[in-house]
Amino acid sequence: MKKLILLTGMLLMMMVKTALASPAAPKIEPIKPMSTSEIRETINQPTTYIFEGIKGRELTLSLWAGQLTAELYTPSGQSLGVIEKKDNQWVGQLPESGIYRMRVVPKGETSSFVLERDFNAKWIYKPDRPMPIAFGENEATLKLKMSGYQIQPLTIQGKRGQTMTVTASNKNLDVAIESPSGQLLDQGEGQTFAQLPESGVYRVLIVANRPIKPSIKVALQ
Repeated sequence: MKKLILLTGMLLMMMVKTALASPAAPKIEPIKPMSTSEIRETINQPTTYIFEGIKGRELTLSLWAGQLTAELYTPSGQSLGVIEKKDNQWVGQLPESGIYRMRVVPKGETSSFVLERDFNAKWIYKPDRPMPIAFGENEATLKLKMSGYQIQPLTIQGKRGQTMTVTASNKNLDVAIESPSGQLLDQGEGQTFAQLPESGVYRVLIVANRPIKPSIKVALQ
C-alpha cells in the first residue's frame, strides 16, 4: 500500500510539473490506487487505477455495470487487453511483477460503473431472465439459485418517471439497476432504488460471490 501511495504521489508531481512548464499541456488525468478489490465510481474523464501484481498469478477483471472501456497495462507498459460491456471480463496470468495500470475511459460525458478485481476467481455472466410481472401488477418476486462468482441480469419493462425498487432477501449480495441505454443508475448491498430516466427494458443485476438462494423483489411505482 505504501508503495502504491508513493508511486501515485510521484506520478502526480511529475504531471503537475509538466503542466506548469507548458501552458498548452493537456488536461491531467487522475491516477488512483485500487486499494480494494472493487471500484464503484462515476467518472467524467479518463482515469487510471493502479495496483500491485505478482508474476504468474491469475487475475480476473470483471466489468458488470457501466458504459466504458478499461485497458490493462503491465509495469513495462504492454497492453494486456481491453474490457468492454460486450466482452465484460479479462482473465489471464500476470507476465511480470510490479505496478499494473488500468485506464478507464467513459463512453459518454459521464459513466457510473462497477469493476471487480479478483485473483484466482472467474465470474460467470448468466443469460438474462425476465421478471414475471403479471398484467396490471406493479411488482414481482423471483427465487434464484446462484453459485459463487455469478452475475444474474433480470429484465423488466419500465416507464420514464417511475421509481424502481429492488430488494433481496439476503444482504450478502450486490444489486444494481441499469438503464436501457446501459447507464448504471444505482447499486447497493441487498437493496437499491432509482427513478427511471427513460422508457424501455431495464436490467437488474444480481451479483453473488458465494453460493446463495435469494428471493429478489422488484417493484415499480
